[in-house]
Amino acid sequence: MIRKLLLLLFVGCSYKALAQQDTVPRSGTDTTVHNGLYQRILHYLQHTNEERKHKKVDLSFIGGPVYTPETSAGIAVMVAAQYRTDRADSLLPVSNVAVFGSVSLTGFYGIGINNTTIFPKDRFRMSIRASFSSRPDKYWGIGYDAGSDKNHYTKYLLLTEKFQSDFSINLSNKFYAGASIHIQNAQARDIDTAGGKPLMQPDNVFGMGIGPFVVYDTRDFIPNPSRGMFARVGYRFYPSFLGNKTVFSKLELQYDWYHRLWRGAIVATDIYAEQQNGDVPWNLLSQAGGTNRLRGYYEGRFRDRNYLTGQAELRQRIYRRSGCVLWVGGGNVFPRFNELSLSETLISYGIGYRWEFKNRVNIRLDYGRGRDQSGFYFGINEVF
Repeated sequence: MIRKLLLLLFVGCSYKALAQQDTVPRSGTDTTVHNGLYQRILHYLQHTNEERKHKKVDLSFIGGPVYTPETSAGIAVMVAAQYRTDRADSLLPVSNVAVFGSVSLTGFYGIGINNTTIFPKDRFRMSIRASFSSRPDKYWGIGYDAGSDKNHYTKYLLLTEKFQSDFSINLSNKFYAGASIHIQNAQARDIDTAGGKPLMQPDNVFGMGIGPFVVYDTRDFIPNPSRGMFARVGYRFYPSFLGNKTVFSKLELQYDWYHRLWRGAIVATDIYAEQQNGDVPWNLLSQAGGTNRLRGYYEGRFRDRNYLTGQAELRQRIYRRSGCVLWVGGGNVFPRFNELSLSETLISYGIGYRWEFKNRVNIRLDYGRGRDQSGFYFGINEVF
């Protein structure tokens, strides 16, 4: 039943796929025409997860409703493609690209692109993430105490342009090393200054950072691993000669591990940490919450120089293309490590439904709960 509801919910279509179908007879009634279109869309969605090895690029289109606590309900569309840079190498990991756009009832709108390219023989890897968004947002201030009162915040409009690219070289087998560049320009407009609420200054912040990183990656399938591990250590420096008004740096550590438990069941764990030094602008501080980590908390409600979080997720295939997940996680934001307090840990837990849109690529619906907040999350791909 749930699978049928999702098929109706996502009004996905492929122009090329539909064009190859028989045309609807013009002599038919309106009901016939509508039924024909419905059957084509249903047929397309029923076969989206079939591998198309004969195609150079496996292209798909999907659109439908989305919801997050930050943007509320809305509509999103996405064009996604999977490909191999060397089609003769069946062991080469799959590359992917997605172009997406969305609008919501709160006035949010955004567009973006995510791309991961694995070059022939896996000698090089490159990832690109770029986006622009306009979002009615909330600012609680800096630190755990500022975010503890969920009803005390400043409303404003946030315009954000982001670009990040990582390029790495295969050093030996599963080890990679490379350089990362991050560019972000943010503008705070229409700031509500009533009530003596905390204000974000300056209201226009540009940040550009560069730095090295190393990766150890044994995942069997990057978009949705069932076994292996991923470890990354990266450092970026934001110097004044790159246009930054203040000088600061950021150290990132990530460790993910995946293991099969029984038939159709995978346990996945994620540990992530950020440490920032220098004069860090308010909008580039570490932020808890959002769609990937500490689901259930409004992204940016808790922010500070340092961020430490972990989560464990049980992923279970239920029937055919349907599955479910259960997770629990926790995290802290804090100014210095000697001020890390377990009593200030933010707990997150929840449940989710998965539907296999492409082969081993899932559409997800999650419900996450925090200490005093909760939220639904609609998206594509696993959170880690």
